[in-house]
Amino acid sequence: MTRRVGILGAGQLGAMLATALVKQGASVVLYDRDASAPASKRFRVLTGSWSDPQALAAFASECDVVTYEREHVDVEALRAAKIVPVPSLAVLETTQNRAKEKAFLASARLPHAAFVVVEDRAHLGEAASVFGFPCIAKTIVGGYDGKGQWLLASAGDVGRVPDVAVVLEDVVPIAIEVSCIVARADETVAFPIFENAHVAHVLDTTVLPARVSPEVASAVAQLACEAAQILDVRGLLTTEFFLANEPAARSESTAVDGMHIYVNEFAPRPHNSGHVTRVACSSSQFDLLAKVLMNAPIEAPKLLSGGFAMVNVLSEHCDDALVSRAAAIAIGDHAHSGIDEVMLYGKAGRSPRRKLGHLIAHAPDAEGAMALAIRARSTLNPVRP
Repeated sequence: MTRRVGILGAGQLGAMLATALVKQGASVVLYDRDASAPASKRFRVLTGSWSDPQALAAFASECDVVTYEREHVDVEALRAAKIVPVPSLAVLETTQNRAKEKAFLASARLPHAAFVVVEDRAHLGEAASVFGFPCIAKTIVGGYDGKGQWLLASAGDVGRVPDVAVVLEDVVPIAIEVSCIVARADETVAFPIFENAHVAHVLDTTVLPARVSPEVASAVAQLACEAAQILDVRGLLTTEFFLANEPAARSESTAVDGMHIYVNEFAPRPHNSGHVTRVACSSSQFDLLAKVLMNAPIEAPKLLSGGFAMVNVLSEHCDDALVSRAAAIAIGDHAHSGIDEVMLYGKAGRSPRRKLGHLIAHAPDAEGAMALAIRARSTLNPVRP
């Protein structure tokens, strides 16, 4: 009998996961409040509010198993609809709430930036002064891609923070940002480590393999697997890390080969940095999650030879003509050898810094792949100033 898989969220992650699931023989239906979400171009999407238990229950009645492509869904509505997703509601509740996520890191004794939770905005100034400047204020819920974050260099910056509950974090002197995606079912396997660079808090580039020592890469993967096991994740867990040459002032790190390692945050789903696995590894992040959802055995993904780079295509990188003909974009449109994938997501709207697609390149080494990917991105009908 065909296994029916439901995906909460019909964005680009949902669309790529649905494609992998169909290859595994699944029947797929997605749920989103946006009837024109990217996955709707190819798959059946039911629409409704994230907080409507009846609509969610109707969606779930068509599914044997449910997963999600985003953390920002209403856990109480899912609970009222009697949806038991993969990964679990307990995992979702922890990772969508920074205060709970930080408390988990502390209880699990995983290396992380020192923090304090400030529930009452009226006490933020006093709490920040006691905690110490500089520090970073982050909203407890709802923040992503740099949204809901403020660097507080001194007491004069406290007024920039709106009236919301926040977590104050120690400032880590970041040298490199990396991520590790772990797939877990009856066994736990990890992808190679990704090296990430952000521009204005939005992921810009990912390099695989990460340009860190084997000892650091091994330690990062071990910490990511340990986190997935303690959280009892079934499915995917992405762990984002900060690597520093010097320790943060108030925080305890895991020190390996001259690097200080800190866990930043988790995402219990496919991750933007993992898109590179579509061409760089023997199995992609979507393939492994599909296998977990289909109760199929998983194997550790292997990195293919050479270096790989993924660059995001944002609204700043291309004009409306490119977006409107997204379905016609193909590797053959570009004269660059080594361009493995050009994907436009088919999103409507052109808000600043919006992720419209990605491009993946390979070369003999990571530096060459990155140079090629960036050069190819510049040909995508660039917006002229």
